Amino acid sequence: MESTSQGKNSRRHDIDWLRVILFALLIWFHYAVFSLDQLEGDWAEIEVFNVILFLVIGVMHQWRLAALFVISGMGTAFAFRRRNWKTYVRERVIRLGIPLIFGTYILFFGVFKPIKTTQLLLEIFPGSEEMPYGHLWFIYNLLIYSILLAPLFSHIRNNGQGKVVKLVRSILTIRHGLGILIVPPLILSLNGIIFKPWGFGEVGMWWEFPRYLLYFLFGYLMISVKEEYFRAIDLIRVPVTIITPILSIIWFLSNDAIAIPEVMEGGWVQEGYPAFSLGATLAATIQSFHAWFWCLLIFSWASKLLNAPSKWLAYLNEAVYPTYIVHMHLTFLPIAIFGIVGLGYYLGMFFGTVLVMIGVMVCFEIARRAILFRPLFGIKGGALEVQKLFPFNQTEDERKKVILSLFFHALALAMIAMLWTFLIGAGVLSGE
Repeated sequence: MESTSQGKNSRRHDIDWLRVILFALLIWFHYAVFSLDQLEGDWAEIEVFNVILFLVIGVMHQWRLAALFVISGMGTAFAFRRRNWKTYVRERVIRLGIPLIFGTYILFFGVFKPIKTTQLLLEIFPGSEEMPYGHLWFIYNLLIYSILLAPLFSHIRNNGQGKVVKLVRSILTIRHGLGILIVPPLILSLNGIIFKPWGFGEVGMWWEFPRYLLYFLFGYLMISVKEEYFRAIDLIRVPVTIITPILSIIWFLSNDAIAIPEVMEGGWVQEGYPAFSLGATLAATIQSFHAWFWCLLIFSWASKLLNAPSKWLAYLNEAVYPTYIVHMHLTFLPIAIFGIVGLGYYLGMFFGTVLVMIGVMVCFEIARRAILFRPLFGIKGGALEVQKLFPFNQTEDERKKVILSLFFHALALAMIAMLWTFLIGAGVLSGE
């Protein structure tokens, strides 16, 4: 991602690195969460590790997706500088929409029930059990946010010194960094107070839908003011490092201290509790400040430690979308197998995460060499990019290149069949 400083373009490697790291953590997170059933027999033996695990998973769940949507907003701000809104929307539809349709109808078998799948695809909040696109809800929401906010983004791009940019700049330049520390989480708190009572927040639906839209918007706005944002996060690095762990403790304790069921997830009106109360307001405020401060913590330290080039960064950044798309298909079968053989939760989590990481990278290497499959897995570029890759770059013989292309397309088809097998096999072993 690029930033503008003193009229010159410079790469913001820290944001790219964070994107790679957070998506890698997401793969570990999903394996750790979906294999928790294997932990039951181990509780008494290593209780302290279990407490730490639950705390880490619980805290991560509050900010990991929020940070990814902020990063997506930042990437949009960089991209919008070189595009008009029509070009931007067209590119978003291609980059996000094609993998979404492919994942929904092919990877998740939606093609076998096309009418029902299409109905659910067009329904914004179908519920977690009915989502035809599974974990690709992140891409689904991101596509909607991109289209909804395109007019605002276009306005900001065309009015670099307009009222919106001036407002954001004035907030980020408040003394001691108080603007970036306080204003965004207060807006997020208001979203929680108003929308959270009515529905349980799950995978980007109900009150989480506007919440993640706000994070996406914040990412765009912060980059739109260029260097003021980076100066602000440099200024607040130390106080955020001190305050964030304290907020984690407060958030953890408040889950039980506030006498409202699922107070952090929402939907308590359906349980007969009043929509608005002091406890609900406190919960929304604590949750919003906690998640936002974690975002600031990782962005501030990434700015200091990760803003450096690497020969691996471009490669890993290209791998983010395709590995994200396939990782859930590769997750459940190892969980089921390790559960059957009794490997144990922590050993299973270690070996399973490693296997999934290797598996997603193998899938990426196959997909990026098959021209027709690149857009299906969210990989940019076409034939010219493929020709730069091994083994295509080892020959000038066009006949050999055609044979190689046919081979990798066949391999990509076999890979999809393997992904289906892993998903079906996991269901069979789990008795589902």
